[in-house]
Amino acid sequence: MIITTARKQVGTLAELVKVISNDLNAISLTRDDRSVAALVQEFEDDVLVVGKDRLTLYPKDGGTPFFYHPNSAMFRVKQFVATSYDPLVEAGKMEKGMSVLDCTLGLAADALVAKIAVGKEGHVTGVEANQLLAYLVRYGLQQWTDGPKLLLHAMKEIEVIHQSHLTYLQSCEDQSVDVIYFDPMFEADLDSKGIAGLKSFAVYDDLTDEAIEQAKRVARKRVVLKDHYLSERFHKFHFQVQKRQHAMFHYGFIEKKGLKKQKSGEDDER
Repeated sequence: MIITTARKQVGTLAELVKVISNDLNAISLTRDDRSVAALVQEFEDDVLVVGKDRLTLYPKDGGTPFFYHPNSAMFRVKQFVATSYDPLVEAGKMEKGMSVLDCTLGLAADALVAKIAVGKEGHVTGVEANQLLAYLVRYGLQQWTDGPKLLLHAMKEIEVIHQSHLTYLQSCEDQSVDVIYFDPMFEADLDSKGIAGLKSFAVYDDLTDEAIEQAKRVARKRVVLKDHYLSERFHKFHFQVQKRQHAMFHYGFIEKKGLKKQKSGEDDER
């Protein structure tokens, strides 16, 4: 990947370009008044343009440019503050002070809503398998300035980790996180106009039996799954489904209290 500055800010952003190129193990270039299209054509590579307030990714295949935006999270946060209701919050029974692990971070819309729900006393971690997407979202969460203070503060408190969710879960201690969340629908969401530029970068790992078993081991309260209403995953992994009338997707959950009852002859619950 090629990393360069916006045309009008070459001097002031040169050092930041070096830092980001080092972080991503990419090539930094002086802009020299060249257009992004000219850079893509010359180097036949993706181009990341560093601006004053944001990073913009231009895919080499000519796809839609991408820069971080909270997307639906802004509306969902506003609605949650007004009504105290969000389907994800309800599915996870999220409360102030709880910890949440979003295993499929994507653009962090769900993580943002979860952070508002658990408050400043709670903690939200988002795991993203693709290094570039994790970097762009982490940077965007820290740099975004448009919106209510509650949202902006929540953005800056989300911990973003670049790793596969299975590897991360395997590293966690038993019952160390209150709620663990999966949203494999992010792949379908990539068709939307705002994030279509990420199609060639996203990781499309499916949920596995091992990942769900690890999640059940790590979760203290619930494992939550968001999926298409026709998905077989709910049945396959034994989630209780919260059906939503007229919605294309539902939420399902595995209650850890239920897991206790299934286990007999054990002195300690995992």
